Amino acid sequence: MKKFFALLLAVVMVLSLTACGGSGKTETAPAAETAPAAETAQASGTAETAEAEAWKPTKTINIYMTHGAGGDTDYMGRKLAEALEKVLGVSVVVTNVTGSNGATCMQQYKDGDTDGYTLIATNTAALTGNEATGMVDFGYTAFEPVAVYGMQSGENIVVPANSPYNTLDDLIEASKANPGTIRYGISTGGGVYIQACVLTNIGGAQFNIVDVGDGAARLNALLGDSVDATSLPYSTAAQYIEAGQLKSLCTCLSKAPDLLPDQRAASETIPELVIDTEYVVLAPKGTPANIVKALNDAILEATSTEEWKQMVNDYCLQNPFVLNVEDTIANLKEQRDLFQSFVPFL
Repeated sequence: MKKFFALLLAVVMVLSLTACGGSGKTETAPAAETAPAAETAQASGTAETAEAEAWKPTKTINIYMTHGAGGDTDYMGRKLAEALEKVLGVSVVVTNVTGSNGATCMQQYKDGDTDGYTLIATNTAALTGNEATGMVDFGYTAFEPVAVYGMQSGENIVVPANSPYNTLDDLIEASKANPGTIRYGISTGGGVYIQACVLTNIGGAQFNIVDVGDGAARLNALLGDSVDATSLPYSTAAQYIEAGQLKSLCTCLSKAPDLLPDQRAASETIPELVIDTEYVVLAPKGTPANIVKALNDAILEATSTEEWKQMVNDYCLQNPFVLNVEDTIANLKEQRDLFQSFVPFL
């Protein structure tokens, strides 16, 4: 019976086309075939857009901080967490997991939960420096980059205010005249370690290199006379410079901070010595793109306020520097390429 009705229907359609003078090839048939596909594509696009917009956190977000309390990376991460809470409407908790210039934290959480509630906050000098020095066998591609959200005030080569050295050239020449007597504080693995290698292997400095830890620890070592010189983010050293306890010989940024345009650059003495440290948020590998995009959108919104701009001006001596996901990934590639260029000097 079904075959009979199907055959009958086919005959009726042919007779109808013939009666209208048609040949069976009509102008409307292709449209009838493509319309559902177009509607499907539109529906798919709408679904994807809805999915991208749908993710909103409903519980506490955990940010695991690669560096210790008191340093610039920790400070900026905590300021970001405060700003994100206002945008997202949930608690954003920062937990310090320190060790090996951030490598301990990154190793522990790079394969963590991918539901948007686990993030890692670090800086690009640690992220790309640890890979360049061989401390770890992974870089930014082992994560889902969420956002670069700030530019550091710059790693500055700093000495006590009563030091006889007033320029980087003074410091290097003194180390050559008295090899091994000037104690230079570093933290192994990242940008400061690479800086020391460039000073030594290109600049010819002959320091006594001392591993004293991250920025806060290096500051204490310098103030406590455990080292004679070190590298510190300007933001970490600023109050001591202003109080007349320390002095900066130069910045290692490619250009001086926006609000300190007259600072000397280390590259004036050693052209290769350029380290632009930025603050970055990462998610574990495999975190869905819509969640990464939603988190980046929240960071862009959280850092667009006058309050954030004032904080960045005051602390980083920079203007706000915040990137979307695509630009963050491109930026991290540039950073990695720069740090890989240091490998022959390490």
